[in-house]
Amino acid sequence: MKRLFAVIALLTVVCGSRAETKKYPSPYVISRGEELPRTVFVSYRNREHAFQNDFDSSQYFVNLNGSWNFRLFASSDELPQLVGSVDELEQLVASWDSVALPGAWEIAGHGAKGSAVYAAKAYDFADSKRGVQPPKLPGDVPVAVYVRKFSVPFDLFDKAHFLHIGAVKAGVRLYVNGKEVGFSQKDSKNPVEFDVTHYVGEGRNWVALVVPQYTPGSYLEDWQDWRLSGINRDIFLFAQPKIRMRDYLVQTTLDPTYTNGLLETAMLLKTQLLNPFPVTVYYDLYDPQGKLVNSNFRDVEVGMRIEDTVRFTASIPNVVKWSAEEPNLYTILYRIKREGRFTEYVACRVGFRTVETDGERLLINGQPVVLKGVNLAEHTPETGNCIDTAQMQRLLTEMKFAGVNAIRTDGYPMPYSFYQLCDELGFYVCDVADINAEGLGTDRRRGGTLSNNPAWREAYLARIEAMYERNKNHPSVVMWSLGDRSGNGYNMYQGYLMLKGLERTRPVVYNGADREWNTDIYMPDYPKTTENHSGRPLIPSRVAFDPVWWTTAGLQGAFLERWNDMSLTADVPGGKYFLTNDYTKTPIREGWVEIPASERNQQMRELFANVRIRQVDVAKGIYEFENRLQFTNLNCYPVTYRLMDGNKVVREGTVTVEAAPGEKTQVQIPGVGSLGKGRVLLIQVGNIARAQF
Repeated sequence: MKRLFAVIALLTVVCGSRAETKKYPSPYVISRGEELPRTVFVSYRNREHAFQNDFDSSQYFVNLNGSWNFRLFASSDELPQLVGSVDELEQLVASWDSVALPGAWEIAGHGAKGSAVYAAKAYDFADSKRGVQPPKLPGDVPVAVYVRKFSVPFDLFDKAHFLHIGAVKAGVRLYVNGKEVGFSQKDSKNPVEFDVTHYVGEGRNWVALVVPQYTPGSYLEDWQDWRLSGINRDIFLFAQPKIRMRDYLVQTTLDPTYTNGLLETAMLLKTQLLNPFPVTVYYDLYDPQGKLVNSNFRDVEVGMRIEDTVRFTASIPNVVKWSAEEPNLYTILYRIKREGRFTEYVACRVGFRTVETDGERLLINGQPVVLKGVNLAEHTPETGNCIDTAQMQRLLTEMKFAGVNAIRTDGYPMPYSFYQLCDELGFYVCDVADINAEGLGTDRRRGGTLSNNPAWREAYLARIEAMYERNKNHPSVVMWSLGDRSGNGYNMYQGYLMLKGLERTRPVVYNGADREWNTDIYMPDYPKTTENHSGRPLIPSRVAFDPVWWTTAGLQGAFLERWNDMSLTADVPGGKYFLTNDYTKTPIREGWVEIPASERNQQMRELFANVRIRQVDVAKGIYEFENRLQFTNLNCYPVTYRLMDGNKVVREGTVTVEAAPGEKTQVQIPGVGSLGKGRVLLIQVGNIARAQF
């Protein structure tokens, strides 16, 4: 029987009852004063800027990336006084070093030699004699302090203000103008946000961030990765009107005919005013060409200091569907009108698609798909765990040309820009919660692992919920993963049930569940056989390269082990050039992207190729195109060619190729017959294939 995931849920749910929390109290305080997790967005003052959705163009946005005063302390006992006069704080940091954010402090040359470790052992902070004793941290933990000043534009003083930290390892305590705001040690790979409305003022403002290298939450972050510390994603201040949209939910699925779209959206409104106030909320839906196809509005009265959820549903006839091959994106624009004028605009790009499981088949838009997948870590050799949007776009574009159509985030959620680019370029994403307790084994007795220790339930659910709330509106995310290699048990069962309560439009998976009930897809790690016997789709979370996963009838692909080159070759102050083995003797496996000319890389590209192009008659310029896509005719892509003689373009142009999925066709390219000595013919099919002859 078909298992259809297509029911809208409330925007937020409570992660379990108070009774359970009281019965199983958390072994450490996860956060205080932190905002609830939400979709990452900023507000705009007009429709045009909202459509562009460029944060820097918003008048409500203050970018805090860049230079910060910095000092690293050996332990918390050495920390200076950060509560008090801002004049004293300014004098204190005048002699400190400066670092650029985002970026790891080890990459900037701070910390003891060898403090950056590449998963050399389970839990690099473990006591050599006592081992690991979660949640205890052995010895002194290094702590960094970041300080900088900023100003709030005069016309934003009547707004609500929030500080956004995209990711911080391993926790953060926030001070603004000498007052403590709050702290979080929930998760090193999801945003942390604080309401600083009552802490900022006119003129100069000072913000201080206290960041420990480890927290109790580090026991859930035993990634096979570089252990780099600090703030590695964007940090910014944003403002919103006092009656604001705190969050929104968009679910854009298909009806049973896979022809018409089903739009379900919810706007979560919050006020910081003392009295109830009437507003009108609107949404407008635009198709990929920018044509308005649906809209609605509703008058609501927002209660004082509470949240209200406003829901809309609509049927959209004959939608253009989203898939990895044809990533068609609509735009939904939200507006809030108060006292006769619009005070807030927010835009989001969405895609109509349906994800289902039918027995042992995974279906996208009603059709079985083959996932030509890879695992992707947040890493580049040059900048470590800090990847900007331009770097991410280059990485994903290269994957697209290599034929990759699916990405599993390798142990944790990726930066926000990753999901936007996957929506636009077209990738099926398995989004993995930031839970990896591999170093504690898989003992299934109660308390044998953190996954089966009810005291850690709150920590688990907070991480899973943070992943879901941030990424819930992205069409590229086609499955949620509870974590990675952490054993199974009570907390993972609770995580599965929580996600099913939040939504039922996507499968929930987990490689540590094996064939237990809390995974909708059987997703083993490095399976030794292709046998299934689970009654569910079989899609391994990691495999070494073996064509069997992509060439055997009935199988739907797999995720290759890590794509990245995981070496670290960053320049640091003083001219020291760190190579991999300067940090640790642990060898690092080559990523699939590291040596493009290697034999295994060429085999992978040949196997994953969306289009195979071969010479038929060189003298006449006849070439055969084989369409290996699953949904799309090649006539949807521009096919360009360029005949090169060294750096000189001899001839270039475009041709139309008619080939349905699975078909082959021959095309004559004019003027390129008998290429000649030293000449090269380059052929490119859209952004999905390249060939050179």
